[in-house]
Amino acid sequence: MITASRTILGLYHGYNANACVLIDGQPVVVVEKERHSRVRHAYGSSPECVQDSLHRAGLSIADVDCVAFCGASDIDTDYGYDVPVSADARTRFPATLGTRLLSSECFRETSLRVLDRVLPAVIVEHHVAHGACAFYTSGFQESLVLAFDGLGDFGRSCLIMRGERTQLDCLESVPLRIGLAFRKAGTHLYRLHGGKGFDAAGKLMALAAFGEPRYLAAARLFLDHVDRSTGGRDWLLPEMGNLRPGALSDLDSQRARDFAASLQAVASAATLALLRRHVLPGDHLCLTGGCALNVIINRDLLRELPLAALYVPPCPHDGGLGLGAGLYLRSHIEGRQSNIDGLDPFLGLTDLDTVRRSELPLLANDGLPAMTIADLGRECQVEAAVRLLVQGEVIGWCHGRPELGPRALGNRSFLADPARDWMCAHLNKRIKHREPFRPYGLSLREENVPRVLDTAVRSPYMMIAGTLRERWRSALPAVVHVDGTTRLHTVSRRANPLFWELLAAFEAASGVPGLLNTSYNLPGEPIAETVTDCLRVFCDTPIRHLFVGGQQLSKC
Repeated sequence: MITASRTILGLYHGYNANACVLIDGQPVVVVEKERHSRVRHAYGSSPECVQDSLHRAGLSIADVDCVAFCGASDIDTDYGYDVPVSADARTRFPATLGTRLLSSECFRETSLRVLDRVLPAVIVEHHVAHGACAFYTSGFQESLVLAFDGLGDFGRSCLIMRGERTQLDCLESVPLRIGLAFRKAGTHLYRLHGGKGFDAAGKLMALAAFGEPRYLAAARLFLDHVDRSTGGRDWLLPEMGNLRPGALSDLDSQRARDFAASLQAVASAATLALLRRHVLPGDHLCLTGGCALNVIINRDLLRELPLAALYVPPCPHDGGLGLGAGLYLRSHIEGRQSNIDGLDPFLGLTDLDTVRRSELPLLANDGLPAMTIADLGRECQVEAAVRLLVQGEVIGWCHGRPELGPRALGNRSFLADPARDWMCAHLNKRIKHREPFRPYGLSLREENVPRVLDTAVRSPYMMIAGTLRERWRSALPAVVHVDGTTRLHTVSRRANPLFWELLAAFEAASGVPGLLNTSYNLPGEPIAETVTDCLRVFCDTPIRHLFVGGQQLSKC
C-alpha cells in the first residue's frame, strides 16, 4: 500500500492532456499538452510535458516517488504508457456505471512505466480526480463537491461527493448530461464537422443571453435523451420545427437564440434540483468538471442555494485532472493534508520575467515587423501601459508564468479600456476573430467589487458571472453582456501584485475601476506560453504594443 510520497507526478491522458508535479503536497508546476503542441485540447500521452515539468521543478524521473494517473475509461485502454495490470488489481476499479461509488472503488494500485522508469502508481477515476482538484485546493475543511461534464470514465457525467479534511467520499452518480447536451447542440447548430465541440459549447452559452426560454420542453427532452441521440437531432425538437444546421452562426435566427436560452435555463434548473438534495444550510460547495466553466450556472447556484461559499478552481476542465489525481493520492489515499488555501494559478512552464532584451530578436521569427524595444522597470512599465490604455489602445500584457486553465488572469492577456463602446466589436472583428455576440471579462481589484457589482463575491479565476450595478452598465459597455452581466475576475494584491498595481494606476488615471481582459492567443490556438508564442501573436495581430517581462515592444 502506498503510504508516503514526497514527490508525486500527476498525469492525464485524454483531451486537454496534462502533467503536474507535487512536492510535499504542493503543486509546483502544471502544464497542458496544448501549450506544447499549440493544438487546442491536445490529446494523448505527452512525454515532453513530463520532462519539462520535472525540469521546471528541478527534478528528474529518478526523483519521483509515485505516479497518479487519470484517463482510462476501461482498464484495457492503451494509455500511451506501459501499464502492467494484475488480475487482483482489476477488482479495485469498477467498469460499471452504478449509482454509488465507494471510496475503495475510486482508484486502483498498479505500476507505470514513465520515461523508462517503472514506478508505483494509482489510477484515479475521472470524476473523482475532478473532485480532488477542486476540494483539495479550496482551503475548505469540509465541502459538498459536484463534478459534472460531458463524459468521463465508464460513461459517467456527474458525481456528487463530500470532502472532509483528507477524505473525499462519493455520494451519488447521476446521469446528468449537461456537458454533452451543450457540446452536441453547439456542434450541430454551428455545423462544426471537426473537433469535439468544446468551443461550440461556450458559444452556445454566450448566445443564450440573446434569447428567451420559449422551448423549455424541447430543451428538457434534448437533455434527457442526448446520450442516446445520433446523427440529426431534429426528432428531439418537435416544438421548434426544423432547426437547421448552422443556425447559431446566424444572429437573425431567433429560434436558435431561444433554444440556447432554453437549454441554459434547463441546465441551471437541473443542477439546482440535484444539489438541493444534498446541500445543507451554510455548506461550502466546490464545482468542477467542464460544466463548471458555465458562469451562468455558477451564478444561479450562488443566488439560489444557502451556501457559505462557492469555489471553482482555475482548471475545472480536464486540464486539471493530473493535478486532481496527484492530490487524491496525497490526501485521500495517503491521508496527508496539502494545506492549499486557494490555488496559485500561475504554475506554467515559462517565466517571462527572466527574459532579457538581448534574447528577443533571437527568439523572433523572420519577417518580424519593424519595432522598438525599451527596457522598463516595474513602475515605468505600469505608467507606460496606463498611458496607452487611456488612449484607447489594446495592449498585450505577458509576465511571469502562465495561468492554468482557459481563462486569462493577467499574466497572458490582451487588455483594453472597458469604457469604450466600440472596443468589444473591435476585439471580436480585428483581434480575436470571434462572433459579434461573444462577450469579454472584466478584471477588478477585489476592493472595487461591491461598488461595481450587485454582489461582493470573489471570483479570482473568472468563473462567475456578476450583474453590474445600473450606473456601470452604461459606463463599461465593452464588458457588459446583453443581460447586464459580466464574466468577473477579482484581483488581489497578494495573488498578482503587478496586475493589481496596473488596475489601480488605470483607475487613478481614468476613473474606470477595471480593465477588459481576454486571453492572449491567436484564433483557434491555446493561450501563449513562451516568448516565441507571445511574439508571434504580437506580429499576427494589429495590436501595436506588447509588454513582455521587463520590455515594451512597440511597432513602428
